[in-house]
Amino acid sequence: MRAFIIAASLAASLGAAAPAISGETGRVILGPAEGQSFEIGSGKAVGYYLAKNGNCKLTLTFAPKANAEGVKGAGTRVSFQVAPGDNGMVESPEGKSIMFFCERDAKHMSVVPFKRIAYATPKAS
Repeated sequence: MRAFIIAASLAASLGAAAPAISGETGRVILGPAEGQSFEIGSGKAVGYYLAKNGNCKLTLTFAPKANAEGVKGAGTRVSFQVAPGDNGMVESPEGKSIMFFCERDAKHMSVVPFKRIAYATPKAS
């Protein structure tokens, strides 16, 4: 069974619209209580958000895909708040990520799947 390691973090304010991200594969715009499923790494995620106190309360359920014998591992459910103008992100161990951006007044949430590529900044001598 392959376990998911999920890291959820809030980033600094991004302004009125979510930025384009390298490796972006398709932005989805959700309204409150509109569910959507996503491929993320070796599994799937299903999520929705509710507008609560001016924030986007995001709920995601993750489950690994079945293995060759058709056996699936246990799923995981997480919920967190994303303030308008901020984003939350989840990442898979394989480097695939999904960014959730809360639009103004929590009326919409932009969802952007992308692949994170690690790099190192050269140090000055």
